[in-house]
Amino acid sequence: MIVGHELRCWFDTFLPWAEFSASMRSVALSVLPSSDWIPRLLEETAVETLLDFWAEVGAFGGRVCFAQDELIPFFCMCADPPRFGTRLGRYPEQLSRLPKCDSLLDLGCGVGLGTLEAARATGARRVRGVTLEPLEAWMAERRELPHDIERSREFEQFGDIAADFVAGNAAAYRSPEKSDLIICNGLAGGRFLNSTEKIGGLLDGLECNLAKGGVVALANSFHQGNRSGVKKFVSLAVQRGWRVEGEWRNIFMRR
Repeated sequence: MIVGHELRCWFDTFLPWAEFSASMRSVALSVLPSSDWIPRLLEETAVETLLDFWAEVGAFGGRVCFAQDELIPFFCMCADPPRFGTRLGRYPEQLSRLPKCDSLLDLGCGVGLGTLEAARATGARRVRGVTLEPLEAWMAERRELPHDIERSREFEQFGDIAADFVAGNAAAYRSPEKSDLIICNGLAGGRFLNSTEKIGGLLDGLECNLAKGGVVALANSFHQGNRSGVKKFVSLAVQRGWRVEGEWRNIFMRR
């Protein structure tokens, strides 16, 4: 079906996104620990219409009512929509070039599969992942994806790797211990982290969290429209004394 302006107007008239999102945020308060856990996708300004929301949530698309046992999977899907692409093997070139290390910090870790994959490749003994969505950190800690049973099985191969996951802002996060390797994929230069102020904040965090002689690895799957944002990040990093290697989709940085 071609979704044109007229159809969007009809949807917003009879199934308004603002009303649906407000209802689901209210429901979330009955099943999640606190309002901080409500996925950002359910914010009224996150999408424009219910059609846009349905396009984001995969198996739950096209629905406005949910059974009690579907609520946690539904909210988990909202926190980890398919477009996030948090599967294994997303950045194979980066994975093949990661240095061996003792400690690993993954900023923007999602549900943690990529973090565990990097930990296996590097042999890191101290591993921490940080993600903005508390529900993602909860899923990563449990190593379970209630909304995606098939992908949950990918955790099984990492049973011997210890890691902890916390909710936090990648740019503002300050680790209690510095890390030999920091991974920050899919953020720098993207939709939510491209202003000079936000890039500067991320660089502040990288400088604070990286151990002497450490490496920062940044990869992305952004389309060409984001290339200028990534280049801006690289330019500001060089100005602040970073040595940058690699091409814009796969960057390695050292002080």
